[in-house]
Amino acid sequence: MALAQPIAAGRTAEVFAWGDGRILKLLRPGMPERIGRAEAAAMAIAMAARLAVPRLYETVRVEGRFGLVYERVEGRSMMDTLARRPWLAGRLAGQFAGLQASMHNASGAGLPDLRGHLEQKMERAGEALPAEMKAAARTRLAALPDGDAICHGDMHPGNVLMTSTGPLAIDWLTVTRGDPAADVARTLYLLTEARIPGETGILERSAVTAVRRLFARSYLRSYRRLRAVDPGAVAAWRPVVLAARLSEGIEAEREALVRMLRVTLAE
Repeated sequence: MALAQPIAAGRTAEVFAWGDGRILKLLRPGMPERIGRAEAAAMAIAMAARLAVPRLYETVRVEGRFGLVYERVEGRSMMDTLARRPWLAGRLAGQFAGLQASMHNASGAGLPDLRGHLEQKMERAGEALPAEMKAAARTRLAALPDGDAICHGDMHPGNVLMTSTGPLAIDWLTVTRGDPAADVARTLYLLTEARIPGETGILERSAVTAVRRLFARSYLRSYRRLRAVDPGAVAAWRPVVLAARLSEGIEAEREALVRMLRVTLAE
């Protein structure tokens, strides 16, 4: 089937219409095939666990690029819904927490180990992560517990699709097996401290920040009603999460990340 114009695009892949009721998520040229194969394996585990995810039909190769064929699901992202209807922040946060808690209640057997994943990210950070901070973060990581839950690794409202049958979690590229507290720590960073995309004025940025904080508080409250989570355990994962984030090359966050990492390591 010939490729038309993509209907969506991200950093690692493009998305195309692919026959009746299906889409093709095609890795960008140069992206390693292992990324796509890891997502396919994670999706198989998620579907077996009956998690709320789009159905993966098969993997294919198109024009030399690795691709995944998914069911085509109509809907806006939760991020878009939140931007358009911010007064729904509390309700949306509850749905979001439910999705993540269901993952953490499921076995991640067969998925890559979270500890190894974070170690690799810290190594890839290079000079962005000062050597003494890398050593300290690795020491912290060595003392943290293992786990066997499904950890999404990039759980934020932009990776939740709102459909007529309910919210679905998407973008399973970074899924691992590990301690749920680590996944919660990563999500809290993304919800409250990650860079706000785009250029916005001071008033608009302030409004977005207020909605993000409300969503984060509601998320954590809802999550705690569904699963017990020790705030101390989440805090213990924070320096490792910050150190690993530096590998993602987001220049707008780099200075603040190093500053926050220095503070958390000193606590």
